[in-house]
Amino acid sequence: MSIREEQLWVNDYLDLYLYAGSIGDISWQQEIIEKLQNFHNEIRKELQSFTLNNVLKEYKRINEEILTIYHQLREQSSNGYLQEKIWELKQQRISLGHQICLAKNQSL
Repeated sequence: MSIREEQLWVNDYLDLYLYAGSIGDISWQQEIIEKLQNFHNEIRKELQSFTLNNVLKEYKRINEEILTIYHQLREQSSNGYLQEKIWELKQQRISLGHQICLAKNQSL
């Protein structure tokens, strides 16, 4: 479902909610609220999954870059720039690791 279709779906349900209220059908309104809440929860889970996947891809990319620099350091062990770059990448990896842990805990 595209974003536009999702917006239309939500708008339709909100219109139905208002109509149910105008005819005094409280149980129908409650049913509509539950559908909207379930939809919201599904979208939230999809977004969390998407975010986690992006963070995991970035984590993997950083690991690959660290490995590449380690190979370069074997030949140029005194290269200060490479050592500094490794330090920066490790800090980024730690930060991403925290984000991964938080995302996994939120999905439980």
